[in-house]
Amino acid sequence: MLRRPIPRAGRLGLIAAAGAVALVATSAPLTATAAADCARISASVNEELRDRFGDYGDTAGRWTGADSAYSVPLPDGSIAWIYSDTFLGEVNESHGRPLDSPFVHNSIVVDDDGELTTHTGGTLDAPESLVKVAGADEGKNWYWFGDATVHGDELQVMLVEFVKTGDTMWDFAFAGNGVATFDASTLELRSVDDLATDGVNWGSAIYEDPEAGYTYVYGVEDLQSQKFAHLARVAGGDLADGAWEYLGDAGWSTDPANSKRILEGVSNEFSVSKYQGRYTLVTGDATEALSASIVMYRSKSLEGPFTGKTELYRTPETSGNVFTYNAKAHPELGNGHTLMITYNVNSFDTNDLYEEVDNYRPRYVDVDVKVRNGHCS
Repeated sequence: MLRRPIPRAGRLGLIAAAGAVALVATSAPLTATAAADCARISASVNEELRDRFGDYGDTAGRWTGADSAYSVPLPDGSIAWIYSDTFLGEVNESHGRPLDSPFVHNSIVVDDDGELTTHTGGTLDAPESLVKVAGADEGKNWYWFGDATVHGDELQVMLVEFVKTGDTMWDFAFAGNGVATFDASTLELRSVDDLATDGVNWGSAIYEDPEAGYTYVYGVEDLQSQKFAHLARVAGGDLADGAWEYLGDAGWSTDPANSKRILEGVSNEFSVSKYQGRYTLVTGDATEALSASIVMYRSKSLEGPFTGKTELYRTPETSGNVFTYNAKAHPELGNGHTLMITYNVNSFDTNDLYEEVDNYRPRYVDVDVKVRNGHCS
């Protein structure tokens, strides 16, 4: 049976760029204002990660590409890569995918010092999504993964539920949020818990602050033509059982309906990390339709305001129907000056995903930012 993924343009802050389908290093131009505070911004392909996942995808007979690409360090020192729509199976001699390649809506690949292992549901011969909506037909109702965090001996992954609303690949709608809790050592699924949402897609980014006693969870209010970031926090860090509060105009509230907009123009997936003295939000620039720009905003507080929009990189992949989206930083893989950033590649024509596997694989870029005065604004 031919199974084709749903290009997630309807919910994602899609970004695309002019240029050949090739991964090349580029330096992003700065505005005059930004250049005054950023001594230098340069970018280069992270060849180690590109080759590690490329070789694995080409030869392992398992994972051949996916989107989302969140990452979280596990207690044993390995890194869990959290994926949504995922292709499995073999890569053929023309570097394409067979039309009967297995396809699931979520998976995890564990990187243990360069050795990669794919985790899905089902069996090797009949793989399924790692987490499924109970009792649902996955052709009509499914989970995509959001960001993840480790709580004690558990890996907790935010779930974003969608339902099919029509016959075309673009006919789907947000249906709710949940939390999948796994054993952090075995990745055995322990539980799935529903969460309140009031229309915000929670799980776009997670920031842990154990000293404050909270795990902060960012979400997106997705109006298609406009996307707004929101912020929640969870006391104690247990996303499934902790007390959730939502940042509103009057401060923190237990009512998700009070959640306020804190930034316009984010992708559905982004990152927030402490970088060179300030909280740094990295995202595809969703203020422009099909933008090629990956940008960062900076703030003294997790609550914002996030300002000083600065372009870090322009994606070069777009050619014809190919587009890029959902850029994010991975702080555990960077250093004091470098942000290791991933972004996703996809196509409006699903034939492209079968003809060339690289049209549906994440990209890995090291962006070196030397910041003056604590900010780029």
